[in-house]
Amino acid sequence: MGTIDLDAADPTTLVVSGEVDISVTQDVLHDLPQWGDVEQVDLTDTTFLDSSGMRLLVQVARLVAPRRVRVVGASGQPLHALEIFGADHVVDLVPGAPARERPTGT
Repeated sequence: MGTIDLDAADPTTLVVSGEVDISVTQDVLHDLPQWGDVEQVDLTDTTFLDSSGMRLLVQVARLVAPRRVRVVGASGQPLHALEIFGADHVVDLVPGAPARERPTGT
């Protein structure tokens, strides 16, 4: 089972982990309007991404347009799926790159 949540320390980062399929994306669609400040999607801990996960990325990209979302950390099957899908046409895909350092509390 996967998860999709805003990073508590950095609400501009959407953290996606585990196996992301329609059962996961369907549960978070109601959160989509709250993601207008997202700048980055971290797929570092994502092990599987199906078409519903890619659709959600497109929806986030449309929400924040004209800014482009940076997708980081993808590797293995998620990276392969994003490359086949042509995700680089709608997001800035940075394969295997670690998420930028998150700010610490002040």
